[in-house]
Amino acid sequence: MAPVFRACLATTRFSLLLAATCLCSLSALAEPVTYFYSDLPPFEYSNSDGAATGLGISRVDKLLRQAGFQPTFEFYSLSRGLQALENHIDFSAVVAPTPAQRRELKISAAPVYLAELGVVRLHSTKRLSSLEQLQHYPYLALSETRFAFLQQRPELAAFAVKRYDISNQQDAYRLLLSGRYDYYLCYHASDVALSNPMLVFDSFEQLPVYLMLSRQHPDADRLMQRVDAVMAKR
Repeated sequence: MAPVFRACLATTRFSLLLAATCLCSLSALAEPVTYFYSDLPPFEYSNSDGAATGLGISRVDKLLRQAGFQPTFEFYSLSRGLQALENHIDFSAVVAPTPAQRRELKISAAPVYLAELGVVRLHSTKRLSSLEQLQHYPYLALSETRFAFLQQRPELAAFAVKRYDISNQQDAYRLLLSGRYDYYLCYHASDVALSNPMLVFDSFEQLPVYLMLSRQHPDADRLMQRVDAVMAKR
């Protein structure tokens, strides 16, 4: 082996070793934090191995790592997760926070991502273009989705009257396909294909999704400041 080639090979090996050492050091220095998520596909859900996945999980994971955190994702029902925020959970997400939620929670200065609100329906079912239209029909919604921001809209005062709660997306699709219900109100992303080709998604509006902490968290200000500092550079 030529001396020059050996020298280049040694330099390359040293560079790779140095890079690996730096990555390990950064990982070791990252502050561990927890994030609770619920079953809200395609943004937050557990895959077949039980690991957190989804469009929102990817955005949150990237943001928290950029802020110097090492996130651990824990699955909870919405009610249990909100209780956990008062104890051992650090972060979660909130859609279009209401004034009341902003008083109770520490909210990031900017949204982490946008979610579309709309309905899933059969291709043969009448297309809807607004929430005002939907409130005249019985509709399905995940029990985990409260749509708290809708309470701020006087024109939707009776919106929850015709709502029927279901526990998971598969049940919603089954009820749509059976013809028992025409619409399933949910968060979705138009560029994500639905799992059943007989179904279609009508998008009503885009809503901002923010990172949140409980104001009772002892480090709420410090943790959110690190997140906001990263988002301010975007």
